[in-house]
Amino acid sequence: MRSTIIAAAAFAVGALATPTLLPKRDCNDTCMTFDQATAVANNFKSLISAYSNATADEYLAVDFMDYSDSVTTLIDSGCTSPLPLGSVTFGSREAFEAGQGSQPDIPFEILNMWYACTGPVVIRWRSAQTPNIVTGNIVMETVRDTTGSEPWLIKTVYSEFNSGDWLVNLGVFKPNCTADGNSAAGPVGKKAKRSLPHTSAALDDEAYPTGRPQLSRISYRCTIPWSEHKASRRS
Repeated sequence: MRSTIIAAAAFAVGALATPTLLPKRDCNDTCMTFDQATAVANNFKSLISAYSNATADEYLAVDFMDYSDSVTTLIDSGCTSPLPLGSVTFGSREAFEAGQGSQPDIPFEILNMWYACTGPVVIRWRSAQTPNIVTGNIVMETVRDTTGSEPWLIKTVYSEFNSGDWLVNLGVFKPNCTADGNSAAGPVGKKAKRSLPHTSAALDDEAYPTGRPQLSRISYRCTIPWSEHKASRRS
């Protein structure tokens, strides 16, 4: 009897000490996969190179917003209106559709892509326009979707590119190809400056009573560079 009690107690202690085995979780169970990130990148590409309202409704979130001083510069033709720099360029999906839907299809090549677990998807792109090519970067914040054909929708876009070359291609700006950056040539007869003047006050603690601003960091998980992925597929 006593040995039976001891054996039962030992079994109980052993059961308590045995760790619970949880099923192994793959990162891709919760994170965006490479193929999904590629789909997001190509979805946005199609909105530039082969636009339709149907695909915009399919690829963009209902509360989509687009921020781009470069696009604003094109809308303003280099002037200060109608849109102020620093403001939202397209404040809704409908506004984007109205703006992009009135534009011709634009050549658009994805050069690089990076992505994080739940976004953003970041691409570097090039447009083979004439006489000047245009290169830019786009950061796309994404959101999961279970109601449509796309598992990830584009929620917010932050896009910048060489709007100066774009305006030259449109014929809005006429370049001065004799200027070398060191001469007095220029629209106001002054030497061209390649950097902004340094203002020490911007770095003083007095300018930031609560301390200097800190750069935010994005933790990238489940990430593989575009170039490495292409190389692995070729091999």
